[in-house]
Amino acid sequence: MTLHLPTLLYVAVAMMAMSAALMTLFGRNQRVYRGFWWWTAAQWMGTAGLGLQLVRELHPALLPLSNLLLLQWPITMLAGVRRFFPRHALRVPALADGLLLGAAYLLWLATWAAGGGVHARVEAFGIGACVLYVYSAWLAQNLRRFQRSPALTALVVVQCAAAAVQLLRVVQAHRVDVPWLAGDDVTLAGGMVTLMLAPVVVYMAMLLTYERTGRRLQESQRQLRFLADTDMLTEVPNRRHFYELATKTLALSAPGKAAVVMFDLDHFKLINDQLGHAEGDEALREVARCARETLRGRDLAGRLGGDEFALLLPETTVEEAMAVSRRVALRLDAAQDARKGMRLSLSFGVVNVQAGEKVADALQRADQALYEAKRQGRSRAVAASGTQTSPVFGESHRMGLGAR
Repeated sequence: MTLHLPTLLYVAVAMMAMSAALMTLFGRNQRVYRGFWWWTAAQWMGTAGLGLQLVRELHPALLPLSNLLLLQWPITMLAGVRRFFPRHALRVPALADGLLLGAAYLLWLATWAAGGGVHARVEAFGIGACVLYVYSAWLAQNLRRFQRSPALTALVVVQCAAAAVQLLRVVQAHRVDVPWLAGDDVTLAGGMVTLMLAPVVVYMAMLLTYERTGRRLQESQRQLRFLADTDMLTEVPNRRHFYELATKTLALSAPGKAAVVMFDLDHFKLINDQLGHAEGDEALREVARCARETLRGRDLAGRLGGDEFALLLPETTVEEAMAVSRRVALRLDAAQDARKGMRLSLSFGVVNVQAGEKVADALQRADQALYEAKRQGRSRAVAASGTQTSPVFGESHRMGLGAR
């Protein structure tokens, strides 16, 4: 095969330089993460190393620097990978990377300084480069994200190809009489791998950057959604989100088999006026915590506003909902044993969600039952049946929380 080595080197230098320039431009205009500039530096140093190969005949003293710049590529890329994935501990500490690079370079440098021939120097360089590529690829594929990242997979594949080419150079330098292993073929393979490295690094760096940016954007959206859906004081769904969740839950439940409970703090205004709003906020948090700890996993709790809370209990009868209300009240009573200040009590309104009834209508009927519990002296639970315009209230049940 006819091969013009200087032309191949010029093309490789141009490709590496373009990839390095593209990464630099991308990094200056887009948000990038730790490790990106290490990959960019690897490209620029690799470009410089290839460029010095073009003038090695005129300036032989530059050859050690050129080979060092070429050997650094897999280790500098690995350093970027370590920094880009700081939470993914690799099996070997970072110090070993530099020591291995130093050993590989010293192997070639000792051969060159000892006046070794071209074949000996090629063999020394090839052994060192092969070890560095295999080492870097091995550590990269041990990352937990490797199986899910096509960018890391592409990097490892190209590094393995580069290691294979360096191994062929070692064999070709050591066994010059192998007929099927022509020097031009090995040089061409090395040039092609170099040309492959340039776009793969750009692809890897940009894809990993966009993947992380996308994940962070999703996390930000999730947090914003959480803030929009959650009452931050009590850490339960706010009114709007409670309506959304309750509507979806009722759609999945058997008609007429769910209960709604509305409850609030007795004399909440008095707590705020006498003890301050900080004490009132603490009372709301305590009530919400008692409700959350009482409910099953499929039950819903929400804060409708002020001191009003609501519960949706799927597959629950009115009698069972009354028992849930009692457990909430008893848990609150037990939580106050070590609490100073005004004793807290709750009033409850309980209804069965009728077939086809909307959440808002069920809550309106529960609010009527709650008002009846207040009218009968507070610290009570009252169940209601009938319609919104003609409610029928059942017997009230005291909750035993120190009603006044």
